[in-house]
Amino acid sequence: MFEKPENARITKDEAERYGREINARSAKFENVEVEESEMVTPPNQIPNPLTEEEIKRRVGEQNYKNSEEGGAMNSINS
Repeated sequence: MFEKPENARITKDEAERYGREINARSAKFENVEVEESEMVTPPNQIPNPLTEEEIKRRVGEQNYKNSEEGGAMNSINS
């Protein structure tokens, strides 16, 4: 697959080719079967985006304020 000494640098094209080969090899072992219950949602069944009030209600108002202010991001789920 990839024949170069361990300490040799590879070019961008070689790295991309190597990545594609690894992805193709990994894809052989992945479970790609999709159950009917997990099929893509039709566009007419996609819910509307959440409003800011709904987000505040779900995560808690203080968590929402903390996430909006920036700074150090703590877990919203705490």
